[in-house]
Amino acid sequence: MLMERLIMLKKKLPKKAVVIGMMATMITGCSQEVQTTHVDGLNSLGKIEVVSREEESGTRNVFAEKTGILDETTGKDKATDQSIVADSNETAYEKTAEDKNAIAYVSSGVELDDNKVKTVTIYGNDLTRSFYLAYKGELNDVEDDFVRYISTQGQEVVSEKYTAVAKPGSFLSDKAGGEIKIGGSTSATPLVKELADKYMEINPNAKITVTETDSGNGLTGAMEGTYDIGMSSRELKSYENELLTKVEIAKDEVHVIVNKENPIERISIEQLGEIYTGKLTEWAQLNGKAEDK
Repeated sequence: MLMERLIMLKKKLPKKAVVIGMMATMITGCSQEVQTTHVDGLNSLGKIEVVSREEESGTRNVFAEKTGILDETTGKDKATDQSIVADSNETAYEKTAEDKNAIAYVSSGVELDDNKVKTVTIYGNDLTRSFYLAYKGELNDVEDDFVRYISTQGQEVVSEKYTAVAKPGSFLSDKAGGEIKIGGSTSATPLVKELADKYMEINPNAKITVTETDSGNGLTGAMEGTYDIGMSSRELKSYENELLTKVEIAKDEVHVIVNKENPIERISIEQLGEIYTGKLTEWAQLNGKAEDK
């Protein structure tokens, strides 16, 4: 019956309309076929153990924004209160490695053991974000020299694990002396520490200390003078932008990871939101949804 109706419609419509209609039918059919995909072994897993980050974490803020679970009114996310809160990328990784039912998100700079965890492919949105250095007022000579290094020669260091934001260039230090106190994002800390070490090899007159806290505390510290420069792995809020000057130093991708024993390979951004808000609580609930497009 359906075929007869299609034939009659084909006779009445222009060729172009028929082609478009057939393409739409094919696409719809493919979509429906993908939605019924079954992931072997997923039903044998139990309750999803959601691993999140602390509230001031830039990684958590970006993840919440990208997955659509950020409350724009309060600036906080709607993550389930049943989630396990990790105070760093490394802790989130360790908890996922220990529990076959766990799911977490970490910076791409984290070294992953393929025998313990794996990265899940995400579709529907990307989880990229920027790393920033932020400071109040004017940079002194040694601070300015360090920032110039990062924006030029230091981009070679950035590109080893992250995405550079500028083409690496030559750098000539003015050998300014002094101490720089930097604090903030746990995700940005490994990169900034490496940049600081490389810079101090070029300029031994500089002494740079990098303290790992989180993006919120790093920016607050920069505003209050606790740090000369704050590190952030999220976008600055309006009042932070008014009080601080930010410099983008790298682009990072937030990776979603699961235990190696978890058979799931792909997940949608919408499903991540449902998992982190507690709408999906069992891995078996994703079967038939796990490969939706």
